[in-house]
Amino acid sequence: MKRILILPLFTMESGHHRSSQALMDSFKRLDPSIHCEKVDFLSYVNTTLEKFVSQLYLKWITKVPGFYSTFYKQFFYQQSRLLEFVYETLFLEIMQRLIEETQPDVLICTHSFPSFLISKLKEYNRCHIPVVNIYTDFCLNHLWGKEQVDLHFVPSKLAKEHLMTSSVPEENIVITGIVTNDQFLKRKRKKAREEKIHVLVAGGSLGLGELSSLLDSRNNNAVEYRVLCGSNRSLYQKVAALNSDSIQPYSYISSPAQMNQLYDWADALITKPGGVTVSEALKKQLPVFIHSVLPGQEELNMSFLTSRGLVLKLNKNKQIEKQIVSVLNHPDALSNINEAMQLFLQEAELLSCSEAARLIVERIFNHAAYKRSVYLEQIVSRLQQSL
Repeated sequence: MKRILILPLFTMESGHHRSSQALMDSFKRLDPSIHCEKVDFLSYVNTTLEKFVSQLYLKWITKVPGFYSTFYKQFFYQQSRLLEFVYETLFLEIMQRLIEETQPDVLICTHSFPSFLISKLKEYNRCHIPVVNIYTDFCLNHLWGKEQVDLHFVPSKLAKEHLMTSSVPEENIVITGIVTNDQFLKRKRKKAREEKIHVLVAGGSLGLGELSSLLDSRNNNAVEYRVLCGSNRSLYQKVAALNSDSIQPYSYISSPAQMNQLYDWADALITKPGGVTVSEALKKQLPVFIHSVLPGQEELNMSFLTSRGLVLKLNKNKQIEKQIVSVLNHPDALSNINEAMQLFLQEAELLSCSEAARLIVERIFNHAAYKRSVYLEQIVSRLQQSL
């Protein structure tokens, strides 16, 4: 039985988990005998530690975002020997124990933290298992393992060039875009011209005040909203309490098929620059409007996305609805966005998650089986020679 260990970070729902689940689903369709296990490394270390770190992170980025932004750029966007020393000292032995307990044939990292630890184990000749990096943001932070990683699935040509300057062989890098469920590759159905514009709002951190400003700026119910509240029960209740026919809240949606239906319904998406959500929208060729940016990785994502013309930043000092309607009713603006999306998607060497899973099996499993076969033949040959 082939065994795959997938390593995201934190138990809270995130892009790391959505890409992980998309891969698990693809492996299951490709070969039901493949056993996939997803483990949050921090929870494996200690569940209390995981809860503490995740809550600290959420409070940090919301209470003192400027401080976190500076910290991230200092310790993640450039190499930090101090941070690497701390991680190695505290967690390297535990990562080795996890690998020994699970005995995987392939390790897949959807977050930089486990990738760094596994890369160090391989560097110290303490791990010989093939490892794959699945990048879930548009910009790569410095913590990701590089030279010791067997296969890199990168979001863009720029990311591929970045890894090549870090001595990663070109044949080990594949441009896939950010890995998402294959549901989002389905062609968006053309809708008949309707009086109402449909806007999907994603990102549970969007507060009631901003939602109220959305409603206040409506033009005779010309726009209909569906708001994805995620696990934020308080936000869901506040949106429902608005009691408006033009705005409908949704709790957390785990089904890619249901999410795809919402993308098909929408004419535009309002969200944050999270890698996976934006990638899903790009594959659906859905205009993306950014309402806010979390400090750290999302700031880097935003810089990349705006430089490529892939998203539009909303001005909170102006009527939000008016900005969206203006773009959607402007053929030249829509044409520019669609052209930017097409150019970006054309960079991909593989675009479907199923193709990515198949490549892992062909490049990693089959190669490993070939090496084992050669090794066994060598042993048999030596035994025969000794007789």
